[in-house]
Amino acid sequence: MTVSLKEEQDRKRRDRVEKSQVAGKKILFFSPAFFGYEYKIAQKMRNLGAEVDYYDVRSVYGAFARALLKVSPALFHKRSLKYYKNIIEQNRLKNYDYIVIIKGDMTPIPILKEMRKVYDRAKFVLYLWDSIENIPNISSKFDYFDRLLTFDLNDAKENTQFIFRPLFYGDDYISHDVSSKAKYDLAFLGTIHSDRYKILKKINQFSKENNLSAFYFAYLQSKFIYYYYKLTRAEYFNVNQYFFSFKKMDSVSIAKVISESNVIIDIEHPKQTGLTMRTIEMIGMQKKLLTTNSSIKNYDFYNKQNIYIIDRNVSKLDIDFFNTPYKPLDRHIYKKYSLEQWVLDVLGEDDE
Repeated sequence: MTVSLKEEQDRKRRDRVEKSQVAGKKILFFSPAFFGYEYKIAQKMRNLGAEVDYYDVRSVYGAFARALLKVSPALFHKRSLKYYKNIIEQNRLKNYDYIVIIKGDMTPIPILKEMRKVYDRAKFVLYLWDSIENIPNISSKFDYFDRLLTFDLNDAKENTQFIFRPLFYGDDYISHDVSSKAKYDLAFLGTIHSDRYKILKKINQFSKENNLSAFYFAYLQSKFIYYYYKLTRAEYFNVNQYFFSFKKMDSVSIAKVISESNVIIDIEHPKQTGLTMRTIEMIGMQKKLLTTNSSIKNYDFYNKQNIYIIDRNVSKLDIDFFNTPYKPLDRHIYKKYSLEQWVLDVLGEDDE
C-alpha cells in the first residue's frame, strides 16, 4: 500500500511525540504578548505531548500602561499580585512539572515564593529574551529559579549561572523554495523604536540611489507616539504618518513578504547585544541579512556572504552584497535554531 507524504510526516510527528521527554508533562507557561510568538511556543510544547496552561506574564495590556511599565514595574505591583493570585487559585490542584516564565518583568517576588510552595515539585525556568540591563530589578528574582537562560551572549558571559540559548524560528518561517526570484531587493518589518527610523532613512536613500526595490513595514504603537516623535526628533519632521502602520501585521503576511525578499533589514536596540527574533527567522527562511548587530560574528551561522554588518550611521554599504546568492548552511544549524529544539533546550530535556 502506498503511503502519502502527509501520512509519512504524521507518522514521524507521532514518533517524535512518543519519544519526547516532554510528553505527558504539565507546564504552567507565562510570556509577554509578542506578535503571537507566545502562542507558537505553547503550541509547540503541546505538539511535543505536554499539557500547557498559558498566561500573559504581564497584568497590564494597554499601550499607555506598557509605557509606564518600562519606567517602573512597581507602579502595578498590587495589580500584579491580584492577577497572579487568581491564576494560582485557578490552578492550585494541578501538579505542574514546569513553571516557565519569559522575561518576568511583572512577576512579583511574593508570587514566586508562593508558587514555589504550591508547586513544590515543579522545575522553575526563567528565559530572558531581553538584556538584563533592560529589565528593572530582574536580578533580584534569579534565586527563585532552578534554570536560567538568556538570549544575550554578553549577559551569559557576565552571569555564569545563565545558560546561553539564542532565540528560534517558528515552523511558519521554514523556507521550502529559495530559488524563486525576489520581488523586493530588501525589506524591513518591525517596530520603530530608538534610532531605527533614522537608520532606515539612510538605508532607503541608498536603495533609491542604486535602484533597489524595497518594502517597509514600520510599526508604531499609536498615532500619539508618531506625533510625539514628530515634535521631539528631527528625523521625523518631514515624514508623513502614512509611512508607518499603527496595526500589527500577522505572521503569515510577514512570512510572505520575507519569502518575496532578497535581503532583510535588522536593527537591534542600541542597549541590546542579543540577536533579534528577526535575525534567527532568517536562518529558517534562508535569507540574507543586513544588520547593525556586530556581535553576530560570534555565532555559528555567520557567513559574510549571507550577512552584511553596517554601523548605525550607515557609513558604508556595498551594492555587490545584493547581487550575490544566499549560501546554504549545514543541516545541524537549521535544527539547532528551530522552535522545537528551543523548547527542549529551555526545559532542559535535551541536555546531554
